[in-house]
Amino acid sequence: MNQWVGLYHCGWNSVLEAVVAGVPMIAWPLHAEQHVNRNLMVEEMKVAVGVEQREGNGFVTREEVERKVRELMESERGREIRERSLKIRDMVVAALGEFGSSTKALAD
Repeated sequence: MNQWVGLYHCGWNSVLEAVVAGVPMIAWPLHAEQHVNRNLMVEEMKVAVGVEQREGNGFVTREEVERKVRELMESERGREIRERSLKIRDMVVAALGEFGSSTKALAD
């Protein structure tokens, strides 16, 4: 399976763009609600892995980023996240289609 992975700051617009595109995410929240979004993406939606941030400044080492890319691309958990990302993308496409639930809701 040839697929992209993305490093995201967990802003909601970026999350929605990645979900619609079926891109599995590496979650690196920076401010405010982004930490809540990270938890949703990693724990609930299961479309991302989170990075370990340094205490105090929130920075992430390049080794940590490499570990997370490899986890998404080479591990069993990564395979599951990639497959789930594509499944959710397909659900979004169906909802936005001519007879999809979102299209119907907007027409009403």
